[in-house]
Amino acid sequence: MAIPLLVLLFLSACHVQASFRVGSPSEQPVRFPFHPLPDLRKLPPGASATRVLSLPVPTALAFAPDGRVFIAEKGGFEGDQEAHVWTFNGASLQRWLTLTVSTEGERGLVGLALDPYFERDSFVYLVYTSARPQPEWRLVRYRDESGRGVEPTVLMRAAFDPSCSFHFSGHIAFGPDGRLYVAIGDLCLGNPAQYLEHPAGKMHRLNPDGTIPPDNPFYDGSGPNLDSVFALGFRNTFAFTFDPLSGQILGAENGPQCNDELNRIRPGGNYGWPWDFNHQTCEYADLPQFEKPLYVWKTPIAPAGIAVYSGPMFPEWNGAVLICAWNTGQLHLLTLDDSRQRVTGVFAYSIPGASCRIGPWVAPDGAVWFADADGLYRLYRPWRNLSFLLPLPR
Repeated sequence: MAIPLLVLLFLSACHVQASFRVGSPSEQPVRFPFHPLPDLRKLPPGASATRVLSLPVPTALAFAPDGRVFIAEKGGFEGDQEAHVWTFNGASLQRWLTLTVSTEGERGLVGLALDPYFERDSFVYLVYTSARPQPEWRLVRYRDESGRGVEPTVLMRAAFDPSCSFHFSGHIAFGPDGRLYVAIGDLCLGNPAQYLEHPAGKMHRLNPDGTIPPDNPFYDGSGPNLDSVFALGFRNTFAFTFDPLSGQILGAENGPQCNDELNRIRPGGNYGWPWDFNHQTCEYADLPQFEKPLYVWKTPIAPAGIAVYSGPMFPEWNGAVLICAWNTGQLHLLTLDDSRQRVTGVFAYSIPGASCRIGPWVAPDGAVWFADADGLYRLYRPWRNLSFLLPLPR
């Protein structure tokens, strides 16, 4: 079960904990080879975590090509509150935007992505739940100008019942095709996750300007479908990522009292919620029209982020799926077979001095960033500790 973000956590003031170079991003994604080590049951030798920033509930971040890190914070847990987007250059924190958002439960500022042509267009995309004039889930595009967010343009919106505090998802990411993908939870509604005319419980696919690509799987123009729908039948997909090795979308789905999932999300796929699930037995109906998960956690971990590792700092992790577990604070690692169609190993790491509850995100230098309710951390390995050189697999 996806336990809601805890209301009772103490929220500390913003404070910079460390100064370092974030890392130089490359212009194109790099596919680093996988270096097998004999034991994935432990964190890599020399790996350690340090707190980068004290921030209340960081929910999303993105690494800009100019070296800045854009960071979204949820905004709180009760009522209408201010939520901020920050930029961090490795030494100092700067406020980029302040929004008034509705924050109950899983509401708030929950999604952030940079345009693939950020250096040219300076566009930043956010997802948040509005406080006024009515409860509303919004996808909004801003432009970065002189270190501030300006010119908001609403690209997508969905009304929700004021009594609903959970299942908002809100993760956004650009795919290799240049389209903008965004997940919306079922907004406490359940069955509408199966209805193509309703936005809830779906993954949507848009052009960067908010228009709809006509090659979307359910596009019917003036027909009843929401043309933006890419896949359906989700309860609360907190995060998804594009696998650089296969191009497929991998999504982390929060189940009810059991059955958190890792899904391979394909165009037009139906992932079954709530019809392919027996709430009394926690068993699937296994109806043929519904996609089957790649992996199921029978004991819920509340996955609150996902990344496929690709980088030079932890070569033994290249190609592995990384997930932060809100319930336990552990970093989960899943290995896939060569076809990327089957999970071959599952490992969970407790990180000394830190809790991996939100994220992770892989930085350009290969470090793994993650968050808890009080701040942002960086898992890294000093190069002096990388005392071995493994041959490339043949």
